[in-house]
Amino acid sequence: MVITYAVMSLVAALLLVVYIILVRKKEPWLLLLYVCVTVVNMGYFLLSISKTVSFAVFANDIAYLGSVFLSMSMLLTIIKLCGFEIKKQLIVVLLVLGGAMFAIVATVGILPWYYKEISLVFVDGAAKLEKVYGVLHPTYLVYLLAYFATMVVCIIQSIRKKMIASQRYAALLAAIVFGNIAGWLVEKFIPWNVEFLSVSYLFSALILLG
Repeated sequence: MVITYAVMSLVAALLLVVYIILVRKKEPWLLLLYVCVTVVNMGYFLLSISKTVSFAVFANDIAYLGSVFLSMSMLLTIIKLCGFEIKKQLIVVLLVLGGAMFAIVATVGILPWYYKEISLVFVDGAAKLEKVYGVLHPTYLVYLLAYFATMVVCIIQSIRKKMIASQRYAALLAAIVFGNIAGWLVEKFIPWNVEFLSVSYLFSALILLG
């Protein structure tokens, strides 16, 4: 499992480097997306090699930091690709929401709000946090679902208003969003040793690079 996370971290970092080197006219939100995918996978890798609960919590925070702002960067990338204008007020609101979400997650190990209890276990040689969810844990699920729903609405509106020139392009964007929703559902409801959402984020980055 450690090797799996190491490979995913390496692939994410390589995608970031390829985007920086090959794409001459860079979209800031797409660049942020690649940075966030790298941060998410690096967090999961560090978590997998953790030896103490405190380091595991630190690695978990890194993964969540990337994931929280990855959702934001993916939404803004899709808004831009769909042909809508990105207003500064929207960016400010999303940054505040992202900061608030991460602040809630960062209480892990300090307050019992997000996780009531945590312990370190090892599965197939990789460290993993065993958690008892706290009262604020559902906020992240609401956060993710709100982003996914907004992405779907943007794509539908863009198709309805014929702002996307190619139907194949629209289908590709929809596949990215629904792929991440599927990844979230797998991770949430099906026992899986690998953090499946990080895998779907990685594939999303690959598709967007194409």
